[in-house]
Amino acid sequence: MASTPGPNPTLKPSYLPVGQLESLKFKMNQMLESITTLQRTLDLGGQPAMHAWPDILSKYNILLSQSHNLSSSLVASQSTVAARGVPGPSQNIYERLSLHPTVAMSDMQLDNELIPLLRNQQTTDVLRLENETVRHLAEHMQTRGSLGVLAPANGPELKRIGSQQKRPEYADVLRECEEIRIEHDLRVERAVRAVTMLREKYDWKARVEVDQEEPEELEWDPRLGDSQDRGDAVSVGGQSNDTEDEEELEVVLGNGADQSPEGTPAPESQDVSMTLSS
Repeated sequence: MASTPGPNPTLKPSYLPVGQLESLKFKMNQMLESITTLQRTLDLGGQPAMHAWPDILSKYNILLSQSHNLSSSLVASQSTVAARGVPGPSQNIYERLSLHPTVAMSDMQLDNELIPLLRNQQTTDVLRLENETVRHLAEHMQTRGSLGVLAPANGPELKRIGSQQKRPEYADVLRECEEIRIEHDLRVERAVRAVTMLREKYDWKARVEVDQEEPEELEWDPRLGDSQDRGDAVSVGGQSNDTEDEEELEVVLGNGADQSPEGTPAPESQDVSMTLSS
């Protein structure tokens, strides 16, 4: 006699912290909206412009606060209650949760209903944007980043060392990234020092106020012959002060002032002298 298959086993649904799970869902949706808002703010519709820095910083701070709240909720431990109502030891309520169907499911149901819930990969849009960003950064690196490491043997991404072609390793890419980080930190340090020097040298909160007109302004007459001499003296004095300020900035900035924004040496200035014939 052929044995008849038994009924499909079913699992008793266990208690789920629905309130905590709904709270996590709400916080995650908030983070997704904040990320989308920040991305649109930075992208600005593809226009070659940028929002004001306080607006960007405020949106980033909101996202940072939401991320901190979500992380605190995930790692928080709560005391469990035993069957007799006696409080048990404190533990994380999310560590013992697992997703499992209560009834048997076909392969099609597993693929359509359960597998999407177990997704641990990035969405298609996020993955596409990440690949574009990585490729754009790799194109501006000497080692070509991951493109150079994974390039074919005769590919153009290989760097040339002497007369031989050598495929860059991940260690080379990491070394170049470290050099980029160090150079960036040095530029930031020079910029901060320059701004600090200017902030300490001048009183930016003070306003220019003239209580009464200067006597020389009252007595000034364009028909006077010495007006040109006074103008020349003022011009020379202002030029001297500007020169001193520029020299101080060059000392603080180091070699940064000798290069153009693209990193190429700036052209040397030419001195033009004028000779007045008698």
